[in-house]
Amino acid sequence: MKAIRQLLLIIIGFILISVLPVLFYGGGNAELYYLMMNDEGNSFGFYPKEYFLGIYYIITQIFQQDQWMLFVLGKEYPLQDILAERYFYSMKVFLFSLGLSVVISFFVSLFISLSSKWVQRAFLSLVNILESLPDVFIIIGIQLAVVMYFRHTGVLIGDIAMTDEELYLLPVTCLTIVPTVFLIKTIVLLLKEEDQKPYIELARGKGLNAFQVSVTHGFRNVVYSLFYRSKIIFSFMLSNLFILERLFNMRGIMDLLIWSSGFTFVIISTVIFLPFFLVFTLIEMRMKKSIGLKEDGTYA
Repeated sequence: MKAIRQLLLIIIGFILISVLPVLFYGGGNAELYYLMMNDEGNSFGFYPKEYFLGIYYIITQIFQQDQWMLFVLGKEYPLQDILAERYFYSMKVFLFSLGLSVVISFFVSLFISLSSKWVQRAFLSLVNILESLPDVFIIIGIQLAVVMYFRHTGVLIGDIAMTDEELYLLPVTCLTIVPTVFLIKTIVLLLKEEDQKPYIELARGKGLNAFQVSVTHGFRNVVYSLFYRSKIIFSFMLSNLFILERLFNMRGIMDLLIWSSGFTFVIISTVIFLPFFLVFTLIEMRMKKSIGLKEDGTYA
């Protein structure tokens, strides 16, 4: 029930946000203004009546699938015809980047944890530098590097803008960097915390080497703490995916948000958010059950 309440509140939030322009600018012909935001609006002010009418209009339109139309550069497209294709393309880039990030961060974190103190300090310093760089700087830097390499060698590593085919190499590379840096730093710090706990000392006392202790015991316990930080990673990646789709001219679902307004914004935002919400909810329920934690915060 708690998850259902959270989901309803988030969808209500999408609806309230989608009508915000009407609250401050109103509109002459309300319906068109709510949908396309190109109507003869009023001057800046406060229009609560029009705002609530807009909320009612959007709710009614959500349940009329035959009127789900998206306006892009003056052209009208049925939302159902393009939503699935755009969504699956974006999710392929997103999930492949996420999987690659998890694999890389696991091995790099393990290497850092088993290395000497000066190697750990050097790697963490490099991670801190990469973490401080803006996401846009990294993406544009990779694009410029590809262009410069092409100019000097004549070899094009990967397309830097969407043409007739879907892009994967450079978008996945750019999208992998930020979460990988965050995961490496987080895992290394969590392993250091676990290293001070009694069960680690007990494992070492039984004759297990550093590699066995880290993989068999350390990482297994780090996963629980890492899960509650994973929502930050997903928010980073979704915001970066939005930037990527603009800079690489990718035809993904995040790009549709730029052209959406009113009920189309609500539908697209819900389609993006809902699968992740369900996955996180199911994993959290499973984890709580495995440690005996009940809904009221007490242990069974």
